[in-house]
Formats: sequence, structure tokens, C-alpha cells
Amino acid sequence: MDILAKVHKHYGTTILLLVLIGAILALAKGPKVAYQRVVAVLVDINVVLGLASWWVSGKALSLLHPLLALAAVGLLHASAKSDQSRKVATCWLLAFAALLLAWMTNASWGPGFLKGVWMVSLRGGAPA
Repeated sequence: MDILAKVHKHYGTTILLLVLIGAILALAKGPKVAYQRVVAVLVDINVVLGLASWWVSGKALSLLHPLLALAAVGLLHASAKSDQSRKVATCWLLAFAALLLAWMTNASWGPGFLKGVWMVSLRGGAPA
């Protein structure tokens, strides 16, 4: 596993935790706009790291992974400046679920029905 993939993996785990904390904060204490905006940008950075890793490796990857990650990015940015607790909590819980599903598509422990769906390689390499 190359360094970009390792960074993407470990950074992504941290991001998953930050998104869950953001959802809990929105439910318990109300929205924290500064936190929401920072975490949304951190997720953007991890998406870029993931795309770079995918490009460099040339491995086939399920399209569900980047699509779910982009859905999470959209949800996080849609609520990043909001001060409405219900909107923020809903968007962040849905983003958490999308990121968890994205992780499951490539994790060894993920369910079989997510594996091998829409496999694509950015550089035309052989499927993994």
C-alpha cells in the first residue's frame, strides 16, 4: 500500500470520528458553525487525497466509494453555515452514514454486497 493510500485511510478514520462528533454536538449543544466549516474542508482534503491515491495506484475501485464520499461532502457543505440544529444534525448523521458505507466498500470487513460493484480504474489497469 503506498503512502497516499495509508494517509487517506488513517485520515479518513479520523474524519469519520469528527463527523460523528459534529452530529452529536448539533444534537446536544446546537450547531457550531466554525467547527462545521472546518470539518467540511477536512473532508474535501481527504477526497482529494483519495482521488490522488486512486490515480497513482491504478487499481480498480468500486465507484460507490467516491460517489458516497461526494454525497457526504455535499451534505456537510449544505449545512456548514447553518445554525439550525435539526438541519445540521440530519445532514451530519446522513454524511456519517455515507462515509461509513464508503469505507465499507473497500474494507476487508465490509459486507459482500458492496464489494465488486461498478469497479473502475482511472488509468485502465486490471481489476484488483
